[in-house]
Amino acid sequence: MSVQEAIQTLEEERFKFSLHLKKKRLKPRMLAPVIGKSESYVRQLLSGAATGDAAKEHLDKLFKFTDYNGEGWL
Repeated sequence: MSVQEAIQTLEEERFKFSLHLKKKRLKPRMLAPVIGKSESYVRQLLSGAATGDAAKEHLDKLFKFTDYNGEGWL
């Protein structure tokens, strides 16, 4: 997989989760208490700006909370 293909795949996965959240009518302000972080951090997490092991754990927790079965991007 080329770098460009990898970038596109990551963007697609973020978009799919974004659609999932919209269908469930969940906003960052509603998700922040689930992981014990700020609304701003949730936005960073959803955009891919937050990285590292803690971010991956938080994202996994949001996936479970929202019943999302897609791929992560961290």
